[in-house]
Amino acid sequence: MKIVFDEKYGAEKYQYVDWYLPESENFDLLIWFHGGGLESGSRKGIRFAEDLVKNNIGVCSVEYSLYPDAKFPDFIKDGANAVSHCISKMQNYRKSGRTYISGQSAGAYITLMLCLDKRYLTDVNVDRSCIDGYISDSAQTTTHFNVLRERGVPFACERIDEAAPLYFVSDDCDFKALLLLCYENDMPCRVTQNKLLKESLDRHICGKNVVLKVLEGGHGNGSVNRHGI
Repeated sequence: MKIVFDEKYGAEKYQYVDWYLPESENFDLLIWFHGGGLESGSRKGIRFAEDLVKNNIGVCSVEYSLYPDAKFPDFIKDGANAVSHCISKMQNYRKSGRTYISGQSAGAYITLMLCLDKRYLTDVNVDRSCIDGYISDSAQTTTHFNVLRERGVPFACERIDEAAPLYFVSDDCDFKALLLLCYENDMPCRVTQNKLLKESLDRHICGKNVVLKVLEGGHGNGSVNRHGI
């Protein structure tokens, strides 16, 4: 396994990625956003990276801005810039392979915002057609609770606005595939939120590209390598 730590994708102090790559020249890539409620967590210590590399899947683990320093949509823009960086750097690391965007909890929220709000990747000149799929592990599909806190709204409220993945469901969704994961004993409302996103997408032409899995366990119990890409 080839490992590259602390590669910069921007000028800010937190804008780093870590790479875990197979030795082969042809492999799939998972761009990964950690969880932590947009206020904690780290790109370090990705437990499943070694297992994915053994299956010829590389991982790029992304650091992004967090509360209290960050404000919406800083962390999503960081995510878009990291994706742009990863795609441009892949010519140095492989000759061919698919590319996926994924994350857990807060990282899954970023994943869904990049998937459904076209502006973020388009604004950094990413060709969205080069993203082969998105994997969301236990995302909040309404406006994130810490974005609500930033606005002075009680964190337990449900809102669907420009900070909610659900807000951007439409007939012209252009992603190739989306896997939604959540858990039987997940955070309050999380299963309902993911079912609502799936059902909303199913009403549009993009629904055929969406799979929802409600798995055993609780929030944070899952990992990408258990479910495949």
